[in-house]
Amino acid sequence: MADILVSPNPNQALPKRKKHMKRRTSEILFIIAMLALPVIQFVIFWFIPNFNSIIMGFQTAKGSFTTEWFKKFWDQLTTVDPIFNQPGELVYALRNSLLYFAVNIFICTPIVVFFSYVLYKKVPAHGIFKVIFYLPSIIGGTVTATLFRYLFLEDGPIFKLLDNMGWISEEVYSLGLFGSGSTAFLMVIIYSIWTCVGINMIMFYGAMKRIPNEIFESAEIDGVGFFRQFVDIVVPLIWPTISTLIVFSLSGMFISYGAVMILCPDVKEASMIGWYIVHYTTATDSLASLNYPAAVGLVFTVVGLPFVLVVRWLLNKISANIEY
Repeated sequence: MADILVSPNPNQALPKRKKHMKRRTSEILFIIAMLALPVIQFVIFWFIPNFNSIIMGFQTAKGSFTTEWFKKFWDQLTTVDPIFNQPGELVYALRNSLLYFAVNIFICTPIVVFFSYVLYKKVPAHGIFKVIFYLPSIIGGTVTATLFRYLFLEDGPIFKLLDNMGWISEEVYSLGLFGSGSTAFLMVIIYSIWTCVGINMIMFYGAMKRIPNEIFESAEIDGVGFFRQFVDIVVPLIWPTISTLIVFSLSGMFISYGAVMILCPDVKEASMIGWYIVHYTTATDSLASLNYPAAVGLVFTVVGLPFVLVVRWLLNKISANIEY
């Protein structure tokens, strides 16, 4: 008997097709609903302000086109005070920003990674040390800075110790460690080292917890010691986390100013680019004061973006991304 071919009824496929389209529409609406709020926030709080700041960098107070703010920026960068033979605040701000993040990368990051490794190895009282290291992040920057200032004020224990050792000059004794141009930024650096552990320690500790224990067991059988494991095993395996945090740190190089604002806001030798822009913006109530900071921000954006991309490329070349 010959096989009878039955052609599919197109009317039977319509309900399935409609059901599929309805589910697809629901998925699209769900994605739109989830992305709507962050996209609106991005447009309102990032795109519009930054777009306006770019335009303001090329405008006069009356709205006409000009490049005078960029000329002023260059003058501020190259002019030396003829009376005191000192550079302007912009030069100090640029120098301090570069130095601050060099300390952050080459001193703070190794300290955080090593202490995270020590805690990962569960040294005696490691739970207590976790709380101690994370405490500055828990109590907040303002409280931490207040405690730090107390330690180094004229009546503080560390200031008295340094005074008894003969390390306090007459200028520092009269202006204080946070008021003297020779020591104010040093206080910012010490503060950043003191508070650098915090959240980054949790991230590095979490990255180390992902490393299989079999690797360390095999290394111990081969006689690999504590520090050799840290250098040859831990650092290469968590390098993607380290490089990511370095890139994030560099991306904020020209906008960070919290420590300066709290500890020594009126000392130009301790200024940073972020504080230089904020301080100049709030110096007067006139809208004309916003054009020059907008131009400064634009310049450092143009300079900083390729710098961050090059550093990111170099960090990716240092060590291969190892999957485990």
